[in-house]
Amino acid sequence: MRSKYDCLIHHQLLKKDFIYGPVVDLKLISFFPKEKDALPYYMFQITCGKQSIGTITLRLGYNEETMVHGHIGYEIQLDYQGHHYSYYALEMIKDIAREHGYRMLLITSESNNNKSIRTISRSGGTLIAFEQDVPKDHIFYVIGKQKLNVYEIVL
Repeated sequence: MRSKYDCLIHHQLLKKDFIYGPVVDLKLISFFPKEKDALPYYMFQITCGKQSIGTITLRLGYNEETMVHGHIGYEIQLDYQGHHYSYYALEMIKDIAREHGYRMLLITSESNNNKSIRTISRSGGTLIAFEQDVPKDHIFYVIGKQKLNVYEIVL
């Protein structure tokens, strides 16, 4: 039985090197096909003008790791934080997720990462699990991320 958090298409659809947005653009770094237990995913460079300011990923599918990694991961370089760039990139990624047949996405954040929580909330995210335990054998646990909030975004 397919999860409500799974997509319909698990292979690369996007054939563009650039996706242009109103504030930021996304440059495809690579598409990583499924390997072993890992989900396939897109990785994009977030740019503002010609300047690289961060990255964003979209994972395709659903497995037990999704409740830890989420479908989407993003990072904005410190010098560029505070301008809602992650929000604009997240909105663009939601469009790609729709093309893959997603109806809902999961995104995770540490409970003390207020910037990310505001971004997720602004993008329509709803908290569905507060401070969920990360498995002790997961790399997130090893690097100190032992509890994560899980948010659902309805597309």
